[in-house]
Amino acid sequence: MNFNSTLLTISNTQLHIHKDADTISKKAKTTSKTLGIIDDNLYSGHSTMTNYIYIDSPIDKMVNVLVTYDVLYFMDDFFGEDTNTGQLPEIVKILEIWKGKKTHHSETSQINKLYTSINYISTTLRADSPEDFFNKYTASVVEHLSASLTKKAYTTVNEYISIRLITGGMYLLIDLIEYVHSIYLNKALIDNKQLQIKNLCRQCALIGALSNDLFSYAKEKHSDYNLINAFLKTKEASNYNQAVIKSIDRVNQIHSDFKLTILKAKQTPFPLQDKLTLEKYFNALEVIVASSYHWQKRTSRYYHPENVFEDMKIYN
Repeated sequence: MNFNSTLLTISNTQLHIHKDADTISKKAKTTSKTLGIIDDNLYSGHSTMTNYIYIDSPIDKMVNVLVTYDVLYFMDDFFGEDTNTGQLPEIVKILEIWKGKKTHHSETSQINKLYTSINYISTTLRADSPEDFFNKYTASVVEHLSASLTKKAYTTVNEYISIRLITGGMYLLIDLIEYVHSIYLNKALIDNKQLQIKNLCRQCALIGALSNDLFSYAKEKHSDYNLINAFLKTKEASNYNQAVIKSIDRVNQIHSDFKLTILKAKQTPFPLQDKLTLEKYFNALEVIVASSYHWQKRTSRYYHPENVFEDMKIYN
């Protein structure tokens, strides 16, 4: 049985790329190179993502966001299932640096680069955003770090999805919508039951994380932490083909739910000032959902002889 990436309904979304993508990428790469946190052989695989995720946003904020992701990728490699070398930075020190409480140094070169880069980007974001936002983003960083340190067991696919929601790192992307567009949501909007912003963010996060499980399966098929393998491990699918079909169906169902939820949210009447903010926020969520297909389809990062999708297989 053959599968094509167009089986994902997110393939029907509109492609968006920031109009100043080249400028943003060059400026961010210069900063990240100075910090010593990028590998030229790997960098192009993830660095282009930011320009698909956010559009119509100022260059300086986009550069800060791209460098933030470079720092987070660099940090994740210390704790990754396939990239952990055994040399681990201290989480307490990472958080103290991030929160601006202390600076730390390490005799290990790579760890010291991490501490330095965390200090740089957290100082930059703190100075360029409201305190409430920075505290919220800090909470997402802490949650992501905590999830990276523990491997939780699961017995059902739904349990796996709950784990993936946190480990996927998508909330770190979604939170930055407010920063790049300078549209900071107040608690009343976030908690409004008609708007369902928390639910929209959850759906958006799952679309990104679970679609990534499909695109990256060829490189992760040894891991229990992948949606296809979750179906196999829990015996909720009897074979590989069925697991792929069920994985695609699950992503498509969440996408369908997202479209319905955001349609209802957009129809909610609000004062003009809030309405403009919400319109921009909802559009930004839709751009992230679209990027979950278009960036993963266009980056060289996921093309592989054993890719799940026939249209993403390459042969030597």
